[in-house]
Amino acid sequence: MIEKKWPNFRKAFSGFTLPQVAKFSEKNVRTLLNDEGIVRNEKKIRATIHNAEQVLALKKEFGSFRDYLGSFGKKEEQLQEDLQTRFQHVGPSTARMFLWSVAHPLTPNAEEKKWMSSHKHS
Repeated sequence: MIEKKWPNFRKAFSGFTLPQVAKFSEKNVRTLLNDEGIVRNEKKIRATIHNAEQVLALKKEFGSFRDYLGSFGKKEEQLQEDLQTRFQHVGPSTARMFLWSVAHPLTPNAEEKKWMSSHKHS
């Protein structure tokens, strides 16, 4: 369902342009809650706005979001916990998947090692 609605999400959230999303107002939230083209979950909509604000704050504090991630060095668990604390609707598996998706170097856990070994190319 999300894949089908993805173009609507991109449009509704200004192409996911962080400064624009971070400035969304209550009027924007109400508009999104009435947009049948997206999943209308108020907590997730507000989390998206909050999370955009957090990324911008981290970029300001560390110079870039990548530098924020790198500031943890090899302390993967501490980084994942910090992501879960700073960002809304981010639990342990979402934090880990996010880090994998941005190619942040992670040590694979047992479950990931098992998955990788079953998906090796011959």
